[in-house]
Amino acid sequence: MRRSLIRSVGTVVVLFAAFAFLPLRGDHWWIGAILGTVLLATIVPLAISRLRRVLSADRPGFEAAEALVQLVAMLITGFAAVLYAMNRNGTQLAGLDTRVDAVYFTVTVLSTVGFGDIHATSQTARIVVTIQILFDLAFLGVFVRIFLGAAKMRVDEQLSPGPDVD
Repeated sequence: MRRSLIRSVGTVVVLFAAFAFLPLRGDHWWIGAILGTVLLATIVPLAISRLRRVLSADRPGFEAAEALVQLVAMLITGFAAVLYAMNRNGTQLAGLDTRVDAVYFTVTVLSTVGFGDIHATSQTARIVVTIQILFDLAFLGVFVRIFLGAAKMRVDEQLSPGPDVD
């Protein structure tokens, strides 16, 4: 359990530290675009890999929780990096001026709260935010259910008695 917690916290710290300290604007805006795109593009393959681990884990609940924490951190930092880099001139998203704004907006979209204080002003930004909304809905609806179902299935498998051997 301790290792799982350390790995989860470590993953979150590394992702958010990279987001916080890498140059993502000005002449280096493309770093944010690449970082975010790579994180988002690797979510599905990583989810499949982590699902396999859940299905064979001794402690599938911890494995599923660790995977979901890692995937949510990737989702948040990925979209925050893309949006922050995309808004480098301040013309794509009104109110998104800092890295904190990018994370805040990403979390409000993920949680479907949408306060409206930060909003897409260009067609490009609206397309990206629409993709984010659809991806977030799929993530919440599919990945969470699959990981929790896989963990439950593995626990049931572990608790069921093996076949009788004479």
